[in-house]
Amino acid sequence: MKFKKLTALVTSCILTLGLIGCGNSAETSTNVKETESKIATEIKDPVSIEFWHAMNGENEKVLQEITEEFNKKNDGKITVNLVYQGHYKELFSKLEGASKSNQLPALSMIYPNRLTAYVMNDLVENLNPYIENEKIGFSKDSWNDIPEFLRDNGMWNEKHYSLPFNKSTYLLFYNEDLLKEKNVKVPTNWNELKDAAKTLTVDKDNDGTTDTVGLALNSSVGIDSSFWVEQAGGHLIDEANDKILFNSQETAEAFDFLAGMVKDGSAKVCTEEKYMTGPFGRGEAAMGISSISALPDIIKTCSGNNINFKTAVLPENKQKAALFAGTDVTIFNTPSPEEKLAAFEFIKFFMEEENQLTWGTKSGYLPLRKSVLESNDFKNYVEKKNPAKGVAVEEFDYGYCDPKVLNGYSIHENMNKALQQILLEEKDTKAALDEAETNTRKALDEAKKSFGN
Repeated sequence: MKFKKLTALVTSCILTLGLIGCGNSAETSTNVKETESKIATEIKDPVSIEFWHAMNGENEKVLQEITEEFNKKNDGKITVNLVYQGHYKELFSKLEGASKSNQLPALSMIYPNRLTAYVMNDLVENLNPYIENEKIGFSKDSWNDIPEFLRDNGMWNEKHYSLPFNKSTYLLFYNEDLLKEKNVKVPTNWNELKDAAKTLTVDKDNDGTTDTVGLALNSSVGIDSSFWVEQAGGHLIDEANDKILFNSQETAEAFDFLAGMVKDGSAKVCTEEKYMTGPFGRGEAAMGISSISALPDIIKTCSGNNINFKTAVLPENKQKAALFAGTDVTIFNTPSPEEKLAAFEFIKFFMEEENQLTWGTKSGYLPLRKSVLESNDFKNYVEKKNPAKGVAVEEFDYGYCDPKVLNGYSIHENMNKALQQILLEEKDTKAALDEAETNTRKALDEAKKSFGN
């Protein structure tokens, strides 16, 4: 192993690995060079590897289909065994345990903000020597075909340690019949969204109880609030200079906007059901905002209640911004060179156009190749079966990913707490954001301290 002692730092519901007694920079540089020089470019004997994942339902079936095709193509030379490790929380907990016992798999799904700790612990394979290798790497055209903001989000110190895997974005869902009934146009900006939500909020029998609320929001609205902040012209953090930015006028504007709609009754945070799917799918909400990863459930619920819904890009404010969420796939560096090569061959296969078309049309996620997004096959699929994914494609032009700073989840957790405090009127906006910044700074500094930085 390339580290001396591994400890667990449990902060804000995120398992962040702590490295005590790091080697000096010269030793680290030497290790990297040695790792790069030892990559395998050929598999001579049969290799079997594990891919730890958190996919279930239809998404797991599609992953199985692609994996079976890969195994068939390699005819026993490479076998990828899918290992379902439970939902994300369980998967990440098992990865932490495996890191301590030197039993990490060759492949795994992981969020970049969690992968940072593994990168800092030198447990992750630098993918550049594979990507750039003339024999086994990506062609220039294939590499440039992957959307850059997703592809390069897996970079640390100019090196790729992960590549995008299951990616989705957020959309506005709306009940077309209710909007027509109230003569409301699909909102394209915050002011229009606010006005539409008010108009669409209805107490049909005037009994003082809202029968249809204008806008339904997931209970995770605070955690997923970065796109509201970005649309207001703000940012969460300056990672390069380690400076927290979310305690700003832009965040205050975003949170006051959300809180204002909730307080006047035109919007509802779905705390009991967690997701807007139920209220929206039953006709109890005229509009909702959600990731398209929930699309299969939304389609099912709406179909069961004869709800005619459509989707639109997120309403903008000062600028357009769309958060692309989901995990990356990474290769850990503890397996053998041949196992790591097998893992890279699977990633490369997964990224092939044919397989990205399969992934983008059969799973709840988006294709990760520009050529597939622009292909006639995908456009026909969108037109005939899934218009919502076609709307999501429009957001690629201004899509972004959340920061991956060490213990970065503390940013989202503290912003979520601040929004809750504002909604419950426990604190005013400034006090809530001040507290969120203080607690986030403490969490980030404690994570850095565990690495001796």
